[in-house]
Amino acid sequence: MPNELIIRGLPRSLAYDGWWLASESGASIDPTPAPATPGKVLDSVRRFPRAPALILLVLLGDLLFWGYKPGFSLAIFAWCIFAAAWVKNLNRSRPLAPAVVLLLATLPLVEHVQLLSMTFMIAGLLSAIVLLQIPPEVKYRQLLSWLAGGVLRLIKRVPTVGLKDCAAQVRGWRNNLAVRSEARRSSVHGFIRNWAFPLGGLLVLSTLLISANPVLEHMLARMLFVDFDLLVLIRRIVFWVGLALLIWPLLTAPSPDTRIPASVQNWGMSRLLNAGSVFRALVLFNIMLAVQSVMDISVLLGGAALPKGMSLATYAHRGAYPLLVTALLAGAFALAARPFLDQHPALKPLLLVWLAQNVLLTLSAAFRLNLYIDSFGLTYLRVYALIWMGLVAIGLTLVAWQVQRGRSSNWLLLRVTVLSVGTLYTCAFINFAALIATDTLSRAADSDNATRTDWVYLCGLGHSAAKAISTQIEKQPFVNIPDWAQSCVHPAPTHPNWREWDFRTARVNGYLAANPKGEAQ
Repeated sequence: MPNELIIRGLPRSLAYDGWWLASESGASIDPTPAPATPGKVLDSVRRFPRAPALILLVLLGDLLFWGYKPGFSLAIFAWCIFAAAWVKNLNRSRPLAPAVVLLLATLPLVEHVQLLSMTFMIAGLLSAIVLLQIPPEVKYRQLLSWLAGGVLRLIKRVPTVGLKDCAAQVRGWRNNLAVRSEARRSSVHGFIRNWAFPLGGLLVLSTLLISANPVLEHMLARMLFVDFDLLVLIRRIVFWVGLALLIWPLLTAPSPDTRIPASVQNWGMSRLLNAGSVFRALVLFNIMLAVQSVMDISVLLGGAALPKGMSLATYAHRGAYPLLVTALLAGAFALAARPFLDQHPALKPLLLVWLAQNVLLTLSAAFRLNLYIDSFGLTYLRVYALIWMGLVAIGLTLVAWQVQRGRSSNWLLLRVTVLSVGTLYTCAFINFAALIATDTLSRAADSDNATRTDWVYLCGLGHSAAKAISTQIEKQPFVNIPDWAQSCVHPAPTHPNWREWDFRTARVNGYLAANPKGEAQ
């Protein structure tokens, strides 16, 4: 077998012209680069369809979102991204579970587009994409930790991976151009020699003929005239780039080959606390809460006198939110004190008493807030505060059950997470604007509360409250309505584009169309 001459570091241009270095036996030196390894070839094949998918999704996003408010289009776009990710993982994905997750996540969005429903959609889309890539051999008990690790990894990739991949591609193009610059330079010179005179002559001849033919000149002027707003074009291009940067990480999401630890980390509380300090703190804290509870009962239920110039509503408002924060801190302290419960026999009973008093404190805060609502009505903040107080009370009860039964921190974390997510998911389907409008207008019919009606806040509730406003005005026609608020209390149905559609808006528009100006059919 003849020996081949191998010159390492030989410039590529010389290698292409080095045919004369071939051996006498006829073996030639192949100037083409060495083939890539099978892994790289497979990776390039896998990467190839992503660019067309990215272009199609950007065009679809432009069709769905440019010039329109977000609505049903968000759900369509999320499912299209999921379909592209499923096609990429077609050989190993189990699409049923991810599809169910995305379906549940997009239902609140179809009901009504708001920040909460969009948050569920984004979380559901990320979870569905990660579920598509989890290896089938992962057991069910490990699925949540794998899912959490994959979602966190994907969230970290979203802001930067598009820019990094784009920069890497530009560097690759630049290297290829540098390698082939010499060959291209000669081809450019040949092109100029062959086409410079014909093209120049064609331009001169065309100019003369067009100047001599007004009809042809008018036709070309109409064909070449493009009326566009440069600022709008720039904004649209920025929109395309932004969409591409958001979509690309979802199409190139890596397999979640790692999972987050399933145990809660030890935060080193022994450096700050010990059994003695926890015992003394629980004794002092319980005494303080007992004093607070006795005073609340005496004022709220026993009718004790308040400081001069303070109404019951003011007393209720001042205490509601600070007591809620106190209950949250109590739950955090209970979790921090759990490692020391075995070091003193009185710690566990004191901690259970502490948690029970904080549950009562939370209920007292809710009672205070309810008194304030009776005087001044509902608002978004007050509704959310009531829901949050209920969650805190249930959470503290779970902490007490965990302490009593000796459950692990993961047991508590799982149940608190399910409770919180379930509550938020339920809230996504509730029309709080309608509830607030109904409560406000029912109070406006009362002569004692008529002067307290906040018509500015009522009219700022948006189109979701239109049906409730129209219904309440129909039931209570003697409500004193300011002249400027007539269009607010007698709203007209809107006509959104199909991209902006959702169930709640459709229901409100259907009622307003059937009952113009609040009049029954």
